[in-house]
Amino acid sequence: MVSERIRILIDDMKESLEIAKNMVNMGYNTFIRDVRNRYTLRLALVEIVEAAASLGLYLLREILGVKRIEGYSHIFRKLVEHGIISPEVGEEMGKLTKLRNLIIHKYWEVDDTRIYREARDGGLSMVERFIKEVEKYVS
Repeated sequence: MVSERIRILIDDMKESLEIAKNMVNMGYNTFIRDVRNRYTLRLALVEIVEAAASLGLYLLREILGVKRIEGYSHIFRKLVEHGIISPEVGEEMGKLTKLRNLIIHKYWEVDDTRIYREARDGGLSMVERFIKEVEKYVS
């Protein structure tokens, strides 16, 4: 079942995930001192959510025939409903979606400390779980 589109999106997520891990592994003081680190983490998180949502949308529409999707958070709820991802992963991906929306739509209000902590304290591990659960489903 693994199409080229699915593989590309998973690879994109993994690449951005590695970048985000590098940012949170450098330690908070180093991270926060350099604006390039903050912008790199922001972009990596946006790319992760974008790829995850595109992947979810592809699975829902192309594989399962779901016609109506009402935004990014709805994609993750539908993936849970269809047993593709666990409820815990679905909830956490929904939280990352909200973080992505904050970065994209209200970037002047972004709290980089919050982004760093949310990524470090579970957000990135949930992305890894999301990838594993989707890979298991499509294999």
